Amino acid sequence: MIGRVDPKWGERPLLIVEARQGKTIDPRDLLAALRGKVAEWWLPDQVIQLESMPLAATGKIDKTRLRAEYSSWDGAGPGPGS
Repeated sequence: MIGRVDPKWGERPLLIVEARQGKTIDPRDLLAALRGKVAEWWLPDQVIQLESMPLAATGKIDKTRLRAEYSSWDGAGPGPGS
């Protein structure tokens, strides 16, 4: 999850996921699983599914790259790099 620029709130969460090979993720099911476990205002407005997460040299998810690509994304159309 990263923060995305929001004109009203300043920042809102954006959930970026990678499905296991051969699987798909329904964003509604994913958000439903989070409801009741996290505060409502923590729930992301959007879920983006990537084929694969960008990895840093350490092998961990490169959140810096995700923030650079998606933090200003307006949610219209496919995300950057799609």
